[in-house]
Amino acid sequence: MKYKFRLLISVIFFLVFALCCFVFRSMPVAKIWNNYSVLYTDNSVPEATVLFYLEQEGCRDVISLSGQKMPPLSQFTMPEAIDETYLDERLGYFSDESSSYQLFYIPDQYHDRAKAAAVSLIKGTGAEAGLDGHEQYPWLVPLICFVTYLLLTLCSKKKAVFMFTGIFPLLVSLSQPFYVVAAAVCLSLVAICLINGLWIRRKFFTAIFRSIYIDILIVASMAIPFASSLTAGLLGVGAFFTVTMSFVFLKAIHEYREYRSSFSFVPIFSAWQIPVMYRRSAGYVLGSVIPLASLLVLFLVSTLVTTTSSMAGLSIPSPVLYGQKTNGKSLPDENSYFAWVWKARAYPYKSLNDDSEIAVPSEGDRITTSHFTETERGIVKSEETIYTYNSKFRDKLRGEIKNFDYNAIEKLMIAQDETSTVSYNTGIESKSDSQHNAMNMFLLFIAISVPVILYGVYFGFGRKKNENSKLHNSR
Repeated sequence: MKYKFRLLISVIFFLVFALCCFVFRSMPVAKIWNNYSVLYTDNSVPEATVLFYLEQEGCRDVISLSGQKMPPLSQFTMPEAIDETYLDERLGYFSDESSSYQLFYIPDQYHDRAKAAAVSLIKGTGAEAGLDGHEQYPWLVPLICFVTYLLLTLCSKKKAVFMFTGIFPLLVSLSQPFYVVAAAVCLSLVAICLINGLWIRRKFFTAIFRSIYIDILIVASMAIPFASSLTAGLLGVGAFFTVTMSFVFLKAIHEYREYRSSFSFVPIFSAWQIPVMYRRSAGYVLGSVIPLASLLVLFLVSTLVTTTSSMAGLSIPSPVLYGQKTNGKSLPDENSYFAWVWKARAYPYKSLNDDSEIAVPSEGDRITTSHFTETERGIVKSEETIYTYNSKFRDKLRGEIKNFDYNAIEKLMIAQDETSTVSYNTGIESKSDSQHNAMNMFLLFIAISVPVILYGVYFGFGRKKNENSKLHNSR
C-alpha cells in the first residue's frame, strides 16, 4: 500500500509541474523600448477611443499624449526658470515623424492585452493599428539543453534513471527559453548525473546533501533563474522538487520489484562511501563548460545582431546608442530631463548681475550659495553647496519620476539604457525583453565558473582524498 501512495503522490507532482510549465510558459519578445511596447494607430481615431479599447482589455498605466503634465518642481520655482523647449519637444514621443500616426506606450505586463486591444480597435473602427512586439522562439537555447541531456545520458551509469529524472529540467528550458534559464538547466543536469552514480545504495538521499559538489550545483541551478524572472525562478525550484519526487517514484518501483522478487542484490558500500567526484565524473563536470560557453556565445550574438522592426515603415521615436548615426530628428531623453530640472533649480541662485543662460550641466557642476558670518576676526564668507550634478543627484530624480502620480513620458525615458539617445527612425533595432544584458552576461559567466571551480576543488583536494580512501579500503 505504501508503494501505491508514493507512486500516486509522485505522479500528481509530475502532472502539476508539467501543467505549470505549460501555463506559465514565456517567450522572448522583440521590442523597441525596454519595459514598454508601442501601439500605433492613425490619427483618424480619437485618442479617447484608443484608450477606451486599451482599458477594456485591462491595460493600465498607458503613457499617452493627453496624460502628460508639467513635471512637478518646487513650489518656489519661478515661471522664468521653466524651459518650455523641453516640454514641447518631449511631446514628439506621441507621433511619428510625419505626424500621421499617434503612439501609445504600454507596460510590458500588458503586452498580450494590448495585442488584443489592437485587434478589437481595428475591427471596431477600421483604422490602421499595430504593436511593435513580436515573439521569437529561440530553438537553439533548449536544443543546447537537450544535447547536454543526451550526452550526459550516455555518460551516466544508470541511463534509464538519468533519462527519467533529467526530463523535468528540460521542461523548464522549453517553457522559459532564456539563456540564463538554460544555463541553470545544464547545471541541474550535471547535478543529476553526479547523483545518478549513488543510485539505489543505502543512505542515497542523505548522501546527496553531504556532497559539496552536488549541493553547489543544485543551489546555483535554483538561484540563477530568479534573475531572469520570478516565474522562471519558481519553475526552477519546482523542477528541483519534481526531480526529488522522481527519485522517490523510482525508489518505490525498485522496492516493489525487490518485494516481488525471490531474492535481491544489495550493494556492499553505502552511498556515503562512494565518491561523487572522481577522474571520469570530474571530466563530465568540466565538460559542461562547453554548452554553457555556447549559451554565452549565442547570447553575445543576439545582443550584437539585433532584429529590425520596420513598424509598417513608420519613422517613430526609438533609442539609439551614443555616436550611432541617425537620419531623423533627435528627441529629449532622460539627460534632457535632468538638465531641465537642473536649470529650474539653479535659477533662484543665479546672480542678478548675470544675464547669461544657465548652461547644460556637466558632471561635478555645483549650485552654491554664499553665507556671511560675523566673527571676532570680522565678516567671514563661506560657500554652501545646494546641489551637485552627479549620479546621486540623477538617481534622486529617477526616484521622483517613479513616484509621479501620472503616467509621465519620463517614466519611459528612465527605463532605457543610460548610453542611448532618442531620435526618429524607420529601421528600428529591436530588443529582446529577456536580455538584461549586463546582468545576464554576469550570470552566464557565474554559471560557467561553477563547474570550473568544482573541477579545481576536486583537482586540488578531492582527488587526494579519493586516493587515500581507495588505499584505506584496499587495506
